[in-house]
Amino acid sequence: MVITNNAAYQADDLDAYDSDCEEINSAKIALMANLSHYGSDNLAETQVVTCTKISQDNKQVNDLLTVELARYKSQERDLN
Repeated sequence: MVITNNAAYQADDLDAYDSDCEEINSAKIALMANLSHYGSDNLAETQVVTCTKISQDNKQVNDLLTVELARYKSQERDLN
């Protein structure tokens, strides 16, 4: 009888353990999904900021080159 009762308790303990593991796995899956979603949003935001910065830098360089080209054209007219 002791062995039977002991086996029953062990089976209950294993069932409880399995249940806990399933809950932990479900929690891990939910956490990873949330992190992945947050990571995607964060990555997209970072890409927008990076593209905006590159665009601003390109505009600044373009403006400087346009001014320099105008200066060279003016010098060429003065020489001719």
